Amino acid sequence: MLVLAVSLLPPFLIGYLIVRTFLPVYRSAWASQLLNLFLGAGLGAGVLSLLFFLVRLSFGPSNMVYGTAELLALAAAAAGCWFFRDRSVSGTEARPLIGWLWLLPAATIVCLLLAVALFFDSSAASPYGNWDAWSIWNLRAKLLAQPDATWKNAFSPVLNQLAGGGAAHGDYPLLVSAYIARCWTLTGSSGDVAAPIAVAGLFSLATAGLLVAGLVVLRGWTTGLTGGLILLGTAGFLQNSAWQLSDVPLSFFYLAVFVLFFLFDAGRGTGRTAVLAGLALGCAAWTKDEGMLFTPLAIAAFVAYLFFARIGGRVRALALFAAGAVVPLATVLCFKAFLAPRGASWVAWTPSVMLNNITKPSRYLRILKALWEEVVQLGTGIANPAVCLAAFAICLGVPRERVRQPIVLLSLAAFVAVFGGYCGMYLITPYDLDWHLGTSAGRLLMQLVPSAIFLVIATCRTAEETAIVAEEPQKAARVTRKKSKKVQAAKPGR
Repeated sequence: MLVLAVSLLPPFLIGYLIVRTFLPVYRSAWASQLLNLFLGAGLGAGVLSLLFFLVRLSFGPSNMVYGTAELLALAAAAAGCWFFRDRSVSGTEARPLIGWLWLLPAATIVCLLLAVALFFDSSAASPYGNWDAWSIWNLRAKLLAQPDATWKNAFSPVLNQLAGGGAAHGDYPLLVSAYIARCWTLTGSSGDVAAPIAVAGLFSLATAGLLVAGLVVLRGWTTGLTGGLILLGTAGFLQNSAWQLSDVPLSFFYLAVFVLFFLFDAGRGTGRTAVLAGLALGCAAWTKDEGMLFTPLAIAAFVAYLFFARIGGRVRALALFAAGAVVPLATVLCFKAFLAPRGASWVAWTPSVMLNNITKPSRYLRILKALWEEVVQLGTGIANPAVCLAAFAICLGVPRERVRQPIVLLSLAAFVAVFGGYCGMYLITPYDLDWHLGTSAGRLLMQLVPSAIFLVIATCRTAEETAIVAEEPQKAARVTRKKSKKVQAAKPGR
């Protein structure tokens, strides 16, 4: 119980305080609180991971020093929330659920309970997680939690000799490993499987909750709950949630960046939401190498948005964005430059091999085929998120004025660029292509699925908007009939 309390309560608490400081109060009170809670959970875990690593790097493995630092951080977050929180009110009140629409929250709760049951069942069957969990992330967490100087072995070149050719990846970012090590350090229970299981559950719940809350604030309860149902019905997400890998945490930070971009746009750039967007972006880079690909693309999208959108305070917005990103990005860049060993696996990445691979047409077809197969395996029939999103877009439609909005176009462009970068890595990889696709393609897609659900649904019409559009011709016809009757009645001889 102590491990679970230390793993789950502090990130929810400190994250809630941080998010509440920078986000306005949204008029849908329940959605606003859910957004603060679930966005804060993931960001809080990222902040505590950074704090643990920086304190350990500066003061060594002293539990007393770190415990004091965490208490001071919590006190600072509480003081900031009390004195400097954003007291502005934003957004419009979400329409209440009436009639048969009350089935949506009931269905969401049922799906959530089934997902939780599946998570616990999978965790009980495989308490140490997937291969990469115990050979990379949890192994490095156990090294980081050592009470002496051996903690630096978590990024030792010796790791490149384990499991063959750098498979332990001592150069990978440390968000998940450092957070698990923090939990083990505070509880004195290094190796307790409850900590990595709790961290996996935290990010899985936070991802689903953030998707629902973000869509509710932006588009209403019907849209938000629909997005949550699609994600909770995705087999790939449910499977990856219990694997204790870094892919679901990375998907959370991708989603957080896009949600905060849309919230920033909805507030016309007048709030301090950009700070949280920068923090989420930096945490994505601190989570996994793929996050370092996402970082420059998301930065470019935000800068382009500030250039094209007709809002004031662009310099202030950019400064706030940079303020949120500076600590995590500086940490990961310093780690990569000065601490992380150069993986032995990178020796094979030579320009001649990469250029030779690009010229092989068969590789393009193999990559597309493998990705298509992974998309199919995300779910069966209507449970597949691709099928759900296609049906959603066809039935509700996509308003032209929304597609033309800079935040929509640039967010979609950043998303497509990230996907293209993933495909490009497969194209130039010097390793056996079938092995590389088979071991990673499904997890890479899972990093993008929550963001894809959010971007598609946020771009489409809501059910309420579609009903209004459908009623407009009927109203016009009724008005025309009334005018026609008045004209007929006014004719002579009537």
